[in-house]
Amino acid sequence: MKLSSPGLRADQFEYVQLIFLAVLVGVLSALGHFGFNLLIDFFSWGFRDVEWRALGIPHGGFFLIFVPIVLLTGGIGMLILAWFFPGDALGYGFPNFLEQVNLGNARIKRRWIFVKAAGAALSLGCGASVGREGPIAQIGGAIGSMVAQARKLTTERIKVLVAAGAGAGIAVTFNAPIGGLMFAQEIVLLGHAEVANLTLLIIATTSAVVTARTIQGSHAIFVVPPFVLKSYWEMITYGLMGVGVGLLSAAYIRFFYGTASFFRRLKVPDWARLAIGLATVGLIAIPLPQNLSDGYPIINQAMAGQLAFGLLFALTVAKFTASSLSLGCGAPGGVFGPIFFIGTMAGGTFHHLFATLMPNLTGPRGSYALVSLGAFLAGTTHAPLTALFLLFEMTQNYTVAIPAMIATIAALAVARAIEPESIDTYKLAREGKTLHVDQERIALSQIPVGSVMTKEVTMVSGSAKLGDVLRVAGETHQRTLPVLDDEGGLAGVIMIRELVRTLGSREELSPLVNAFDLCRRNYPSVTPESSLDQAGQAMETEGVDELPVTEHPHGGRFLGIVTRQDIGKALNRVSVSLSTLGTQDSNIFWATGYRITRVVVPAEAKGATLRELDPRARFGVSVLAIRDAEDAEEGFIPPVPDRVLKEGDVLITAGRSGDLRRFSRALAQAEMTQNPA
Repeated sequence: MKLSSPGLRADQFEYVQLIFLAVLVGVLSALGHFGFNLLIDFFSWGFRDVEWRALGIPHGGFFLIFVPIVLLTGGIGMLILAWFFPGDALGYGFPNFLEQVNLGNARIKRRWIFVKAAGAALSLGCGASVGREGPIAQIGGAIGSMVAQARKLTTERIKVLVAAGAGAGIAVTFNAPIGGLMFAQEIVLLGHAEVANLTLLIIATTSAVVTARTIQGSHAIFVVPPFVLKSYWEMITYGLMGVGVGLLSAAYIRFFYGTASFFRRLKVPDWARLAIGLATVGLIAIPLPQNLSDGYPIINQAMAGQLAFGLLFALTVAKFTASSLSLGCGAPGGVFGPIFFIGTMAGGTFHHLFATLMPNLTGPRGSYALVSLGAFLAGTTHAPLTALFLLFEMTQNYTVAIPAMIATIAALAVARAIEPESIDTYKLAREGKTLHVDQERIALSQIPVGSVMTKEVTMVSGSAKLGDVLRVAGETHQRTLPVLDDEGGLAGVIMIRELVRTLGSREELSPLVNAFDLCRRNYPSVTPESSLDQAGQAMETEGVDELPVTEHPHGGRFLGIVTRQDIGKALNRVSVSLSTLGTQDSNIFWATGYRITRVVVPAEAKGATLRELDPRARFGVSVLAIRDAEDAEEGFIPPVPDRVLKEGDVLITAGRSGDLRRFSRALAQAEMTQNPA
């Protein structure tokens, strides 16, 4: 946002624009949802209609042995997609999505809109036991990121629109705007959202659901029977079921990642892992074809009480295993679908046990299946509010509230006591990453190394003789000496303390020894785009105080160094900024009606100087600082009267609201090219 609108403060106009962007993200996410479903329908028709009939599978009997062939055919399509988009197409990618949103810059690749849709559609179409919800959340998130980047919003605003897109996708899938809102708030943003941003999430999810209902009516993916509570004594059975579902949740998280670890340890190519996993899922589907794909029609049958106890139990075990195999071997897709399926089947199974042991305290089977769905979702994702609001919106009946809360909280408490990590944070935790970080570390994760690194660095050539190395080492305050090759690339690093230790040990050093012989090769480095949080973690791991900054992650042209001191200074600035923001508004309104705001220099005003513009005399506006459009990394500097302004320069201005608006309009209308005086 460059200029304010007449009649509105700059911050108000920016927020109005964000509201329109949230509506746009919601509408586009709804359209993306429909496109994704059409793609799923197309691949389902190709694999489980055309290919099934070609192989004779509908005839049953002997022909059922060809079911794995259909999944392997889908696997070929997945491998082709992965060949064109390496690193983006295969596997369960939602944890990486959360990492990018909460620890990264939230700039999601635009191609994810297509890649995630095509990959998951291939998986679901051929019958892999995966869900569609994770991919649709990532598709919506990529749409939100694309819209935010097009408007050049800040990282924090991009995060909000990414979460808005993800929540909008979930809201449309389940026809549940509040459930989508809670998904965005509780799972994507981990509960970190200001009230103003929460409003944007509400607008996006509501816009998405309104768009979807306009196109297809109020269509629900699950046909939920009326919830019946036989008596309040049933709270006992719902509580017991919650405990059982909590145990199942923790077991599923462990088994899910244990299976993925098993596939990673296999000494076979990626295509072989995928083939083994999909073929095994196909074998499971021979006696239990209900286990194929996300199984939504089977969930509806279970809620309607149409499945017998034996089949419910078998499908619980089958989906428990097949979903772990599908996603563990690399098939693209999400885990929400399997979670809903397992929770529903487990609820029906628990109902049979309670009806046998306590017939007078047990209501309809469909009610237990429904509540168990929410409890298992809460136990595996550690997101109880998302589960509860989804149940409320699915049933439109608040009689479910108390049983659902009892079962959900019981499941969550038991699951977290056994496994503290959710199914989406387990992998990141094992990699030493946590999404639950304080505000200062979140801020450091947004500051690139390039903005604080030291470019004036003492370094030596790889061919430098020992005497020259010792002379340079004695003159610098650095703790490391970067060693460069003939092309300016980083060849290695000399640790000065190690050099001193070597000399002190009186080891014989040949006069022929040069810097390249003394340096550590394969030394860790960071790029200008790396965050200070990443640089700090690398320093902690390596036990060093300085890191070289190179053009590429694994070397390349040497650009500078970043030190612990640089990170400390940045952290201090962040701390001061956060404490300031905590005690005053970001737009400072003074008692006399003055405030401070930013003005971006438009094309019409380039070439002028502040002395010529004379904003204080003509408008009562003071220019406090300026940031160069071509060197934003240098930050804001005091204004120089005769400095020639460039298009895109950012001015920090102070004055009355009306004066600031007049100044901004005059800049845009080229009315200030010269001081008439």
